[in-house]
Amino acid sequence: MFKLFSYTILFFMLLSCKNNRQTVREPISHSRQMIDMHSVNQNKLLNQREEAYIVKMIAKDTLHHYINSGHGFWYYYIQSNPKGQQVQTGDHLTLNYSIKDLSGNNIYTADEIGKKNYWVDHENYFRGFHEAVKLLKEGEAAVFIFPSNAAYGYHGDEKKIGSNIPLIVQLKILKINKHKKA
Repeated sequence: MFKLFSYTILFFMLLSCKNNRQTVREPISHSRQMIDMHSVNQNKLLNQREEAYIVKMIAKDTLHHYINSGHGFWYYYIQSNPKGQQVQTGDHLTLNYSIKDLSGNNIYTADEIGKKNYWVDHENYFRGFHEAVKLLKEGEAAVFIFPSNAAYGYHGDEKKIGSNIPLIVQLKILKINKHKKA
């Protein structure tokens, strides 16, 4: 009798579980593409604002002739050397530079940084810096205005330069040691 009772209860339990089964709701997922497009649109807007501000700043500066680099930043020469050697990838440079924000406040002074040795395109500097040194010749000095996307971008330098900060960099190439091809 006990076995019959046990089997009956087991039968009803299985039957009740089968009929009351709930369907699992799928999690709500936000499209990764939608999130990426939102980020892209925010970056485009930031870049447009920075570029408009820099263009206005350049228009107000009647003392200097600014050149569009073609790499997303502008510059003007302080000292030109038409007969100097052109910087190329792989060259070893001795240079000095300083960094300011767009208001002209010093972030890093040339004294603070000191003379630097730099292997062109082989060291970890921001994108605009890599392109800027290749525009100069030995003995030349220029002032570069970099929007944040050509400077340190979203991450900053994790020291004094914050997130999305456009920069003014004064750069001078002191000496070029040409790369010798094997």
